[in-house]
Amino acid sequence: MDETEIRAEIDLLTEAIHAIIGGAQSYTIGKRSVTKADLGKLMAERRRLWSDLAELTTGGGRTIAAWPGR
Repeated sequence: MDETEIRAEIDLLTEAIHAIIGGAQSYTIGKRSVTKADLGKLMAERRRLWSDLAELTTGGGRTIAAWPGR
C-alpha cells in the first residue's frame, strides 16, 4: 500500500470507530441482534496502519536522541 491508500484506510477506520462509539456497533430487531464490527479490532488495525505509515514516510529509520553531558 502507498501513503495515499494507508491514509484513506485510516480515515475509514476512524469513521467506523466514531460510529461505534456513537452507538452504531450493534442493534436488535425483535429477537435478532446484529453486531457490525469489533471496536478493539478496528482500533488495533488503525494503530497498525499508523505504524506502517510512519515507517513508510520516515524510510523505516529510527530516531535516536542524545542528551549532552551524559
